[in-house]
Amino acid sequence: MDKKTLLLILVGLALRLGLIFPGPLESKVGALMNKADLRNYYWPAQAALRGENPYELWATGASGEFRADMAPLELLIYVVTVRVWNDPRAIQVLFALFDVANIGLLGLLLRESPLKRPFQLFYAVGPLTLYNLVLVPEDKTIVLTLTFLVFWLLLVPRETNWGIRTVRVSAVTLAVAVAAVLASFKWLSVFYLLPLLWFASQDVRGMIKFGALFGGIVLVLHVPWFPTWSYVYTFRLARVVTPIHIAPAVLLKALGLFDKTMLTALLAACLAIVYWLFWKRRLDIFETIGLSTAAGILWTPDMDPVHLSLVVLGLLLVVDWVRGGRWFVVWVLSFWVAAVYAISTRTGWARYGLPDLQRLTGAYGSPQMILWSYTLFVVVFALYLIDKWRGRAVGRSILLGEGKDDAREQARVPAAT
Repeated sequence: MDKKTLLLILVGLALRLGLIFPGPLESKVGALMNKADLRNYYWPAQAALRGENPYELWATGASGEFRADMAPLELLIYVVTVRVWNDPRAIQVLFALFDVANIGLLGLLLRESPLKRPFQLFYAVGPLTLYNLVLVPEDKTIVLTLTFLVFWLLLVPRETNWGIRTVRVSAVTLAVAVAAVLASFKWLSVFYLLPLLWFASQDVRGMIKFGALFGGIVLVLHVPWFPTWSYVYTFRLARVVTPIHIAPAVLLKALGLFDKTMLTALLAACLAIVYWLFWKRRLDIFETIGLSTAAGILWTPDMDPVHLSLVVLGLLLVVDWVRGGRWFVVWVLSFWVAAVYAISTRTGWARYGLPDLQRLTGAYGSPQMILWSYTLFVVVFALYLIDKWRGRAVGRSILLGEGKDDAREQARVPAAT
């Protein structure tokens, strides 16, 4: 690890800990802090420590305003965390540690890329991460860690194997395994599972083998609290009936165009297009992961600002956003969307004697606020399309710091299994 990366890690950790302490658990949105989700991480872990089943309490209505709407792997992580220190801030510290690990992972992943230092700096002190992952304590820091690991493992030369003595595991096998852990945590990797299995495999037999590995890990990590966690998925399915937060579906509903079946069809169509382009070698695996994740999140009816930040961060990995004045635009728009999120939450601003800024941003969830929220995403996605159209480095090429794209270099090469 180089000295600049270490410095950014220390600065990032100090900044995050400074925002966390002091800070009692609150269940409402404040002027900047929003710890509404934190209570739903802390409460079920507390219930489990008391020997109770948080899923049963939630399903029977005995949990009151609290929920246990998370996969068993995530709950298990929080139980272990609060067992060490029984305080909601312990979970925030956990997120902070994953956050600084991400700074280090970016250095490893982008070690040959012009994105390396700018991305590390952007992640360590940028408004997009500080607001969406620290001021709003969220489990998406862990999602990003697993995603960065998948990217890095897919960049490792295919002949590389790790293991002890006769037990050797290829990098691509580990990538599938990490993707399975991610699916067990938040399911995001399911959106790009088919391309990943195809990329990792030599043939259909290889796809079946890697698919079995993926499914086996997911099944094992769903053993705790079986089968009571099934209520999580029942709740999630019911939740997507009505669009909420800043999902594009909210805008469709405002126009009288929302239909759950149509939304599912749009998601399937977007994924099919991305998969076809990957099959035709028009997209590499890194572009495919970024675009598949974006499609999966954007067409989810309950998408919120934190999920949108995941989409943006994923796209920033596959496009050169530091050339020319692009970095300035990205930083400015990051401050803008963070301000939109903060102002639109309504509470806490009058005490500072500030004017009613919601006249500019709109209230949270309003069409006006939603449109402003997408400015950074639209610009970053446009940069990707422009570079793709002009044959500039995107995807694997930008990750490796290569020059002009060569489609043959990005083509799928059978994995060493």
